[in-house]
Amino acid sequence: MGLASGRSREDRWRRLTQRLALRDRYWCYSRRPTPRDPTQGWKLHLSATILSAPAVLAAVDAILRQGDVLFKVPRDLEQLRWLNKGAAGFSQIGKFLTAYPRSPEEAVAIAAELDRATRGLAGPEIPYDRRYQRSSLVYYRYGAFRASPQAPAGFIRTPKGQLVRDRCAAGGAIPSGMVDPFRQRGAARKLSGLIGTKYFLYCGKIQRGKGGVYEAIDFSGPMARLVIIKEGRRHGETDLAGKDGFARVAWEARVLRRLRAAGVAVPEVFLEFTQDRNRYLVLEKIPGRPLLPSRRDHPVPSSWRRAQNILNQLEPLLASIHAAGWVWRDCKPSHIFQHRGCIVPIDFEGACRINDTAALPWSSPNYAARHHERTRPRCPGTGEDDYALGVIAFQFLAGEFPSRPRRARMQVYRRTSCPLALRDRIERLLAG
Repeated sequence: MGLASGRSREDRWRRLTQRLALRDRYWCYSRRPTPRDPTQGWKLHLSATILSAPAVLAAVDAILRQGDVLFKVPRDLEQLRWLNKGAAGFSQIGKFLTAYPRSPEEAVAIAAELDRATRGLAGPEIPYDRRYQRSSLVYYRYGAFRASPQAPAGFIRTPKGQLVRDRCAAGGAIPSGMVDPFRQRGAARKLSGLIGTKYFLYCGKIQRGKGGVYEAIDFSGPMARLVIIKEGRRHGETDLAGKDGFARVAWEARVLRRLRAAGVAVPEVFLEFTQDRNRYLVLEKIPGRPLLPSRRDHPVPSSWRRAQNILNQLEPLLASIHAAGWVWRDCKPSHIFQHRGCIVPIDFEGACRINDTAALPWSSPNYAARHHERTRPRCPGTGEDDYALGVIAFQFLAGEFPSRPRRARMQVYRRTSCPLALRDRIERLLAG
């Protein structure tokens, strides 16, 4: 997908939202609230990807305006990408359009029209909301529309008048004692239980728009074993090339199999399968711990000897990946597991062939040089991995990320008594 296509989509989005009456930093609103609008009720959410958003809004705008239903959409498509990633919270994934009907009857009638109008369009699953019907982009939940003297922000009144928290969580779409006017058509996704017929989830490690990562027990063999299951959600975090969580998990399985066949120490793929339109990848659970937990930025303590040891371990690993014809593009301490002197890399969704110039940028911000973050098309070679390795070595040397100006890095090398040979190795890597 070219830059021109992305710009035309943004231009279309601006034209569509120019007709909306109000906007703030994040949202565009169809109109101002009026005294006729309730302060709580049945919210309708429509899901969309950054690719389908203009088509979804164009399909429903007239329906909502004809009924004078208050609704909001993201101010721009970057805001939607941020929501679908889960950056605003797991419960907010997919909530592209929120409508605030004035009564349960209006909510049910509008939901039916929105469902018909958006059939065949794409959108990720919205966690915790109830889906209007199978494959629909329309979801619903009972919740607060805005704060009021009767219910402060984050709370609602039950039919019996009790003040309770408005929960965006599993089982929270229909508050206790509330009658579902849509008649229950589905249930919220559970974060534990069976996947397939042989895997029992007991720990959800990561939840994002593109999917989850779970620890599970595999009962498929003569003896139970611990495994990692990666979930790729259909339409989850769809990028400009149209790749979603489903496609990324399928791609990672292919990369891991190719790397293992080339003798690279990566997790073994035990099984792939599809369930409820999502893709699942059952992987070997790697023992040990990451070089750095994801919640920590830098190692403690740091020293040039630690940096040298890390380089001596990681350079041959990356060389083996590159010799197999691949570039990892997600090299960072939380993706490198260490156990009894051995290191194993994980997470290869963003990997690509070394000479692939069509791949979209992929890396964590602190581990990507600016020219790699912004280059489109991608420059061939191993530059992304080289730069990330340089950053990791610098972290273990100094306990901080390398500054952009070389002069400032030179001061750090002097302060840490870094040997000249090690300094030159790190600087060559940071040159990308």
